[in-house]
Amino acid sequence: MFTHILLATDGSAAAERATDYAASLATRYGAKVTVIHAFAPVSTLLGEPNYSQALDKTLREARDLVTSTGDRLRLLGVEAVEEDSIAGQAATVILDVAESRQPDVIVLGARG
Repeated sequence: MFTHILLATDGSAAAERATDYAASLATRYGAKVTVIHAFAPVSTLLGEPNYSQALDKTLREARDLVTSTGDRLRLLGVEAVEEDSIAGQAATVILDVAESRQPDVIVLGARG
């Protein structure tokens, strides 16, 4: 029924429950899960070195979040996991990724 699941996460408790649900769907149907996290772009108005430091911190946090979510999915038995973090407004990022990657279903938390 499902071959590709898009999981959007922000690290909240609701997103963790959504991760568990996505894992149950993926293991039931043998689906691939693409994990995404949208983060706010860092303002270039910060100037250097503040901009570089803020960008590094933001990218590291985003990468850590999708990596830990991907690890959780694998621990729950999902075999195929992709991870991506993208700068932009969450709703826009989710819709853009859904349009480009054409998942069968989008899973996300109700709050967060």
